[in-house]
Amino acid sequence: MLVGRRLFISSAAFGIVLAIAYWLVAHEISGAFLLGFMAFALTFLAGYMIVSEREADFWGDDRDAAHPDAEGNLLGTYTIRSPLPICAALAITMLVLGVVISPTLAIVSIIAILALGALFIVQSV
Repeated sequence: MLVGRRLFISSAAFGIVLAIAYWLVAHEISGAFLLGFMAFALTFLAGYMIVSEREADFWGDDRDAAHPDAEGNLLGTYTIRSPLPICAALAITMLVLGVVISPTLAIVSIIAILALGALFIVQSV
């Protein structure tokens, strides 16, 4: 998890630098917003990793770990038959398009994202 956190945090910092540079060079709000949103999403993922896996002990975090040490490690439970991830991706796409095209679409997509977040919580229990 340490490598994943570092990857997401460094990618988010790179996204912020890109968003600022894009704004200074092109003076276009939509591209700068999308790069900033990418940085926000990567920061959110890094924060989630920090909070949710605070006390996790993964074999990959040990510098002297070998592949046989990972045998039997349970990394998590993944739902393979749920339509929620695809619906969440569509809602986030609607949010990005709504910010660029129509505020009404953005508001509807925020409501959909909140509802999907609640469904994710209910499904994970």
